[in-house]
Amino acid sequence: MLLISLLAWCSAGVLLALNLSVAGGYSVPAAMLFLISFFVLIKQKAAALKLAKKDYVLVIAFSGYALAMCYFVYLDGWHTRELDRPSRFLLCLPVLFMLLKLMPPKQPMLFYGVAMGAISSLGVAIYDRFYLGLPRAQGGENAIMFGDTAMMLGFMSCAALMYFYHKKQWAWALISAIAVFSGVAASFLSGSRGGWVAAPLIGGFLLWQSRDLFNKKLMLTGLFGAIVFLIGVIATPQTGIQQRLGAALTDIEKYQSGDSYTSIGLRFDMWRSSFYLAAESPVFGEGQYGSREIRNELANQGLIHPQAAKFDHLHNEYLTALGFHGLVGLMCLMIVYLVPLRLFMASVKQYRDNWEIKPYAIAGALVPMCYMDFALTQSMFSHNIGVMMYVFPIIFFWAALRWQKSLK
Repeated sequence: MLLISLLAWCSAGVLLALNLSVAGGYSVPAAMLFLISFFVLIKQKAAALKLAKKDYVLVIAFSGYALAMCYFVYLDGWHTRELDRPSRFLLCLPVLFMLLKLMPPKQPMLFYGVAMGAISSLGVAIYDRFYLGLPRAQGGENAIMFGDTAMMLGFMSCAALMYFYHKKQWAWALISAIAVFSGVAASFLSGSRGGWVAAPLIGGFLLWQSRDLFNKKLMLTGLFGAIVFLIGVIATPQTGIQQRLGAALTDIEKYQSGDSYTSIGLRFDMWRSSFYLAAESPVFGEGQYGSREIRNELANQGLIHPQAAKFDHLHNEYLTALGFHGLVGLMCLMIVYLVPLRLFMASVKQYRDNWEIKPYAIAGALVPMCYMDFALTQSMFSHNIGVMMYVFPIIFFWAALRWQKSLK
């Protein structure tokens, strides 16, 4: 089983490393892990799997969300194609069970993966912007999804930096530091403004959590370098950040004057429509397909722009859940965010001085943290990469965290 264990954990690292830089970078490793999990669980008898109480909590949160979304699809006319993305919350569970049975190799494959994923995202962003001449880096994905995922990988590389710094593995610590800046820079080149809100908030969280690991001089140096980096990126016209920020202000001014046919204006109208939908059906919502007639009527009445009625989601995960699935759907969304966050943060607190364990807990906590921020301006779960890069990093780092605890 040693070879199988190495293959499984390497596949997890590859998924994190290639998700933005290679076509199928997240789907092929995920499919491989799913197939390996059946072999492992059948051979070792899945009935013999012993889960801790907290494992069950995570499993119930994921499976409950998937089943709830299936029920909403049923209520919305049973468009089976909409079952694909929610099913990932169930299909990832055999992989979790497998990784809980297979001891990871000594090499921290997951931290290698996030660092390489962040660095490769910058390579793709530079290629898109300065070689292909695209206005926004996107790497074969929606530009918003590309930028937000790159930002998350950059933040997770901070956890890798903490781990390698503690282990005195200076080469990988340097690579991880580069990865932090790479992920953030790739996000800037994508022009995904919603993800930029996370930078100061989560940056502050990471600085606070690492205050006992890095000395004050090093932290001040890093903070100064980050500020210089941000100023330089924003001040450089070629990055397009100034234009994106200026466009945001212009869009808001146009919306206030009655012109909502802009990027932000259409978002505001979509967000407004969610409250009309929630008023019509507050408990279970109107559904993605069921809401179309209502949204078209809102457009006909001049309450929202006609273009705002044509989107399949409302560019805000919370309001999409509220409008399409009502208060029950919003509650399910919050559970699937807050349960993993609470589980990981409990370990961050419990092992606050243990730098063999704490970085894994921080990396896992960063996933729901980032998504809760990204959800303000994007419906992440409406995209394949959005679902995959939520469920799989969480189960990877949860299994790794459980192993790290058991080995101490």
